[in-house]
Amino acid sequence: MKNIKDSSSSTVLKAMVVTGLSVSLFSPSSFAEVHPGKVLHESADCMKCHTAKPYNPQTTDSYPKLVKTVQFCNDNLNAGMFEDEVEQLADYLNQTYYHHAK
Repeated sequence: MKNIKDSSSSTVLKAMVVTGLSVSLFSPSSFAEVHPGKVLHESADCMKCHTAKPYNPQTTDSYPKLVKTVQFCNDNLNAGMFEDEVEQLADYLNQTYYHHAK
């Protein structure tokens, strides 16, 4: 009798562990999307030039100026971003560093 009880509690414990893992692995937070601008920011290696003083909201004091600045970097560094990608990168920078009204 003791073996049956031990094996059933072991089975319950295994089921709880598997259920817990599957819930944590497949929860909505595990599928949270990364901002596409963050991916562009990393792939364009923006911090290569912006390391010393990364981003200054006083210098680029509006969202339209931020978009123009990102476009300037894209053009001068031949980053090859399309217009929508420039907008995504500017949006990411705005959300992360600048906080300008759109």
